[in-house]
Amino acid sequence: MTLRELLNIPSSTNKPIIAVPLTLGPTDKISPFAQKLQQQNPDIVEWRADYIADDFSQAVMWQQVKAGAQSELAQKDVSAMTEAKMLSEIDNAKQEFMANWPQINVQIIKELTGTVFNSIGGFPVLLTYRTVAQGGRGEMSPTEYATFMITALHSGFPFAAVDVEYTLDEPLRQSIMDAANKANIPVLLSYHDFESTPKNLPALISDMADTSADIIKLAVMPESEKDVDYLLQTTKNVNISQPLITMSMGEIGKSSRIEGYEYGSEMTFAVLDGTQGSAPGQLTINELLQAWQ
Repeated sequence: MTLRELLNIPSSTNKPIIAVPLTLGPTDKISPFAQKLQQQNPDIVEWRADYIADDFSQAVMWQQVKAGAQSELAQKDVSAMTEAKMLSEIDNAKQEFMANWPQINVQIIKELTGTVFNSIGGFPVLLTYRTVAQGGRGEMSPTEYATFMITALHSGFPFAAVDVEYTLDEPLRQSIMDAANKANIPVLLSYHDFESTPKNLPALISDMADTSADIIKLAVMPESEKDVDYLLQTTKNVNISQPLITMSMGEIGKSSRIEGYEYGSEMTFAVLDGTQGSAPGQLTINELLQAWQ
């Protein structure tokens, strides 16, 4: 099965799926992105939740609640004893907040997810939370990361696929994959190396393919054109049953984002004109389309 068939994204060309990253933070407006999305019409939107989810984490949300209570206290002229009592009440409120956090977190994630789906006009959505270790902005612990992903998958919104980090501890990784399978959402298993191009790419891809993942993705950093050619030839020659997505990053690797489909890579990532990229070397959609002419 091809990636287009798996994700139910039809096309009349032999070109790969074009995915664009949605990299908006809590203070960014989504409407300009949505307008450009309709104009430039890619195949799928990758929601990079690591650009926003950490701002609604347990620690951040409690800090906001605590700061509000302390600000209210500072505006009152009270005795030392009354102040001590009010501070004690804040401590009690923290215990209640922590006890209720799982339910609060579910609602937050559902609202964040709903905002994305309700704003992008029916485009398929790939759910991704990229940690700092894999080149993203996410600073959640592995357990927090897994909890976020599972909660999002349980939110009821129809993600086209979910990106899961291969380097995540296997039990946590499997818990996300199990949640995706239960929700009938394909799993894209991803590996990133922002420092170099590993010399064992065929073995690495085969190891990833030996999991229950539906799609395999590999993004590496080349040091020379030889590394780019090595990635492309590996993509062409590796024998796995799942659809494969590969790319060399950075300036040297740009050609792989254009030509990768000729070697068997079934998706490429590009940015909408005037929007922020999510990885080194990404082209704009217009640059990509011009290169294909």
